[in-house]
Amino acid sequence: MTDLSALIARHLPAPGTLDTPLDGVQLFRVDAPIPRVSTMYPTSLCVIVQGAKRAFLQGRTLVYEAGQTLCVTVPLPVETEVPAATPEVPLLGVMVSLESPVAAETIVACQAARTSSDRALDAAEIGRPGGIGVVRWDDAFAEALRRMLDLLGHPEAIRVLGPGRVREVIFAAMQGEVGVRIRSHHGGGPEIARIVAYVRDHLHESISVEDLARRAGMSRAVFDRRFKAATTYAPLQFIKAMRLNKAALLLRQGASVSEAAYAVGYVSVSQFSREFRRQFNMPPRTWRRAHEREEMRAPTVPFISGPRTVVP
Repeated sequence: MTDLSALIARHLPAPGTLDTPLDGVQLFRVDAPIPRVSTMYPTSLCVIVQGAKRAFLQGRTLVYEAGQTLCVTVPLPVETEVPAATPEVPLLGVMVSLESPVAAETIVACQAARTSSDRALDAAEIGRPGGIGVVRWDDAFAEALRRMLDLLGHPEAIRVLGPGRVREVIFAAMQGEVGVRIRSHHGGGPEIARIVAYVRDHLHESISVEDLARRAGMSRAVFDRRFKAATTYAPLQFIKAMRLNKAALLLRQGASVSEAAYAVGYVSVSQFSREFRRQFNMPPRTWRRAHEREEMRAPTVPFISGPRTVVP
């Protein structure tokens, strides 16, 4: 763990994030506490090497600290906070996309390599909590992570060995509970992940649950059940949460209330303001004044396959 912390601190000596040349891999560092804020987690592994974070979703509180990973198998609107961090003992971690070409190919290969008895076990795993969860990583994952980060600062080694080292990290993760969660998610079919991506990319448009069910090739009842199992949200709740969280991010980045409302599909600013106040317990203009300065110091992580987001 100490070696991993030193590696990250060496390449990221100041607060923020570093987009590494490794496919879908970013480093992040926080040097001060960050209060609870809305954000969007992409399909990824958020690996904590030093310090701790909290995520809040639908009444659940997820605490993930050094030696643990937040596994997100479908993009979700959540609230997060960093309860404690200092320049001397910063929060340090690695974000590994599960949607990058290398990660996606590795996950498919791991699935294909499973034996018939493995697949029988998979049947028992289906229905276990997907979407988001905290898992503890083992020595094999830590070693794969160290070998991957050792390449940073060596451009030729990254070009030649980088994809293989990222595969090692994904493979090591797939051997543990991360693999259980990913197989459980995919065992229910890729339709829900595709619908979540559609919602994420079309927030500015009119979206109906009936249309989403048709796109998924399901009846409305089946779609509602499977969507909630994958995301913990009912479809309408999810659409609203995605819109309001995206609007909160835009306000934090300096957008006006009307700009934020129209950007996420609201045609009425007054309706947007009412729903925003119910979600965040304050009007959007007040929320904007309270949070926009945090954008200057919070680390940012782009959606690997979508719009920019903030991950404190």
